[in-house]
Amino acid sequence: MATERPVIVLIHGAWHPPHYYRKTIDLLRKQGYVVLAPPLPTTGLDDSVAGKTYVDDVKRVHEALLPHLDAGRQAVILCHSQGGIAGSACVEGQTVEDRKTRGLDGGIKAVVYLAAFALSNHGASLMGDIGGKCAPFFSPDPEDPPFHKLNEKAANTFYNCLQPEEARQSLVDGLVYQSKASQHAGAHFVATDVTVPKTYIVCSEDQAIPREAQIHMAQATGCEIVEITSDHSPFLQDDKNQEIVDVVFRVASK
Repeated sequence: MATERPVIVLIHGAWHPPHYYRKTIDLLRKQGYVVLAPPLPTTGLDDSVAGKTYVDDVKRVHEALLPHLDAGRQAVILCHSQGGIAGSACVEGQTVEDRKTRGLDGGIKAVVYLAAFALSNHGASLMGDIGGKCAPFFSPDPEDPPFHKLNEKAANTFYNCLQPEEARQSLVDGLVYQSKASQHAGAHFVATDVTVPKTYIVCSEDQAIPREAQIHMAQATGCEIVEITSDHSPFLQDDKNQEIVDVVFRVASK
């Protein structure tokens, strides 16, 4: 059954390595999907992260995805938070129609943004979209200039719906470095350039990207809107994972 369904490419958000999305990945795989969730070079545990931008992320996504497209498979992009920037950019030249014009089979058929940065203007960046200053839950690290550092507000920003509350800080403790350059780099191919069907899952209780900002991005970039009652990290909650998978299934089945 997996060979008949599109490949799902999960593009993780800032600071969160792919294993944080394991519940979503496992649930999708149980539904018969092949899931790719490559660790992005802008996120990691060592100095190799320094200076990396969404361009490096797109290269990594393509390394994982293109062999499947070249084998004739179609794909759906599921991108979370900052992953929305690479999630949009990786579509360039790789839609089903784009590839068909080059005599190639396969291609990306849809994008699902999960509380993600769906940028509408060329040259826009994450930092630009949040006003040019660090959000209250992160800041430049004077001891590690290439990285943005999370602070004590991160737990209740990312995981404010998660119970018990004690679990929130342990999740933050497992997060990794995020390239500062990745959050300042202006994007050359953005969500408004994406011509395949786009769906935006708005997380209504999100403290990282407020609901109103999510709706604005979704409307500005022509996304269908689906709203769920969740914080910024619905992939950590069993019932919300099912809602994510239901959206992906509907999009993938079209």
